[in-house]
Amino acid sequence: MHRTAIIATLLGLVLCPLAVQGEVVELANGGQLNATPVHDSERAAKGQVELELAGFGTVVVEKEKVLRIENPQVSEDAYFDQASQFADTVEDQWKLAQWCNQNGLARCFQRHAHRVLQLDPNFAPARFALGYQQRSGQWVSQEEIQRERGYIRHDGKWMTVQEAALATAREKHEQDLIDWAIRLRRWRQQLGKSNAPEVQIDFENETNPDMVPGLISLLGDESNSSLIELYIRVLGRLDSPRARTFLMENAVFQNNPNHRLLCQKEVLRFKDPRMVEFYTGLLQSYDNTIVNRTAEILAQLDYPSAIAPLAGALQTRHLAPHSARHTYFYTSIQPDHYFDISGPRDSYRSLTLQQFLSRSNNAYDTVWVQNHGVRQALIAICDGEDFGFEPASWKAWYKKAYAPESPTIRLSRDH
Repeated sequence: MHRTAIIATLLGLVLCPLAVQGEVVELANGGQLNATPVHDSERAAKGQVELELAGFGTVVVEKEKVLRIENPQVSEDAYFDQASQFADTVEDQWKLAQWCNQNGLARCFQRHAHRVLQLDPNFAPARFALGYQQRSGQWVSQEEIQRERGYIRHDGKWMTVQEAALATAREKHEQDLIDWAIRLRRWRQQLGKSNAPEVQIDFENETNPDMVPGLISLLGDESNSSLIELYIRVLGRLDSPRARTFLMENAVFQNNPNHRLLCQKEVLRFKDPRMVEFYTGLLQSYDNTIVNRTAEILAQLDYPSAIAPLAGALQTRHLAPHSARHTYFYTSIQPDHYFDISGPRDSYRSLTLQQFLSRSNNAYDTVWVQNHGVRQALIAICDGEDFGFEPASWKAWYKKAYAPESPTIRLSRDH
């Protein structure tokens, strides 16, 4: 038998991942992919990596699921040609292991190094290379050392029992989110096509917050106005911070006025004074339309704590029309009948004019604008009082109406 075949049979090296094209991606769960990372990926979010699979397109996975990416510098044929030159001895197997290491064949290096230890259990260079330490004359593996320290192996990583439990809980939660998204999609696909659909969901009584991401995704592809209203109503009823934030943002950002009104309606169902802080931050937006939309929802929330911030936004500085002509304004995008679940770009959501100007090398002209929507919001909150565009007068009225008076303190004297 050819020496290459002997070595491959003896060591199981046919399992060594070698590739002429792309890299070898080793997953934390022990699986492997022959793939190439896509640099500057538009699909992969923060904490993710997009992998291109030859002949199968691309897939996006969490970075924590990828243990390592090997970039072999040699082909499979070159490896076996090299392996055929070495005998099954300690010296030759160790030389071959070092050659594999120098050429980016990490897994093949480990296989040959382990073969060295099969031939000579006390071969120190291989022991150290594989993470062994010597204690009281005995070789102790990295796995034994970690277990002595109280660590366990989970998804290819060493972690404490508590960390593993949290990781397991996160994985289960992620799977629950995926299961709900699939279930919702199947429900929508079957809707109206069968008298007895396989998937049934009681939207009026369902309370599981794990359905929120799937429901938002479904909302983004829905053209039926009645179903859009149903999805938004369910999001408003669920006890979910993600759903609440989504509705609060779209009560201002959503360009379709009907959709924006539906979100406002749900926000007002669970209105909370802490919402004032969220919305008053948007009163400083570089986009004047956002300023006035925010004032509209603050008026409906009807909390006196919004009076001072609104008074400060009666007149705001914005880009002059001729300067703003080629600037990104989400509110200038023409709405359609679909619900836009993406909304403004993340970097523009709470961008102030000062921040906008500081990040641009272009020179912009600015103008002061009187915000009539802000004035109307103040009139509504202040029971019909109207002090025009004078911030000081509005703040003085608020102080008189709501600020507690300082108690009179009398000092007694001993007679």
